[in-house]
Amino acid sequence: MTTSRTRLLAATSAVPLLALVIARLAWSGELPPVVASHWSGTEPDRFSDTTTYFWIAAAVCAAATAIAGAVAARARTDAALWLPATVLIGWTVATAWIVSVAATIEAGSPEAATLGWWIIVPLLGIVWAIATFALLPRTSHSAENGAAPTLPVPLTPGERAAWTGYARGRWAGVLALAMAVAAVVSALVGALWLAVLFLVLTIAGGGFASVTVQIDRTGLTLSSWNVRWRKIPLDSIDEARVTEIRPAEWGGWGYRFTPRGTAVVIRAGEGIVVTRTGGRPFAVTVDGAAQGAALLNTLVAPRPAS
Repeated sequence: MTTSRTRLLAATSAVPLLALVIARLAWSGELPPVVASHWSGTEPDRFSDTTTYFWIAAAVCAAATAIAGAVAARARTDAALWLPATVLIGWTVATAWIVSVAATIEAGSPEAATLGWWIIVPLLGIVWAIATFALLPRTSHSAENGAAPTLPVPLTPGERAAWTGYARGRWAGVLALAMAVAAVVSALVGALWLAVLFLVLTIAGGGFASVTVQIDRTGLTLSSWNVRWRKIPLDSIDEARVTEIRPAEWGGWGYRFTPRGTAVVIRAGEGIVVTRTGGRPFAVTVDGAAQGAALLNTLVAPRPAS
């Protein structure tokens, strides 16, 4: 049932493309060569070739439909993030072309076109995206979170142990590289303030391209580029559980503050969720989460007297 509903909602992403094609066929005999394509308030201030504009809109809508199909086909993909985005983008782009043509035909020329009530049509995409998000099935968190793991052999008094795991974000690395190139280009053209801005974004993106999670007798520590930037002391931790972390359920990627708790989300997939004494839950995506959570729970548990 869950998969069927996701696939049905993904199929609706094809509606904007169909609407675009149907409108194009319906207006085939009266399409103006040029349409108003950009608006300043309700008045046009930019114009586009109708056919070129159509094929650009069709390509975007087709891409949105293809992405929605890929999301529906992959069970581990975060549908709650992708599907609302595909319907919003597809509907906005398709109706922008339809509204531009309709307003131009109604006015008799692109220069005389006025937006008027037509502006409501693209805005309906926001309502559609919200409805898609609301209708998508949710996974039960209680079913996701299994028993808190522990080490098969308890640590003896005086024995020490540590665990290190990594989470790497492909897109954060790509973003950091793009920002670094932009910083160099900005510096070369003399836009130093812009170069500084891109440099800051490079550091921020690079920090989330690879995050190291370390667990030892002091607690849980996060670091990037060997610089520690987040620590949860052991004495503030109740237990750690392993779960599938979905970015949509934690507010997206990066360092997130949500009603569920605080999270460092580098990618979708397995991660550790820490329950803290008198504090908000903390989650982090990391490879080998079960091993890290097992050690953390063993360190938190009272040790037998010697």
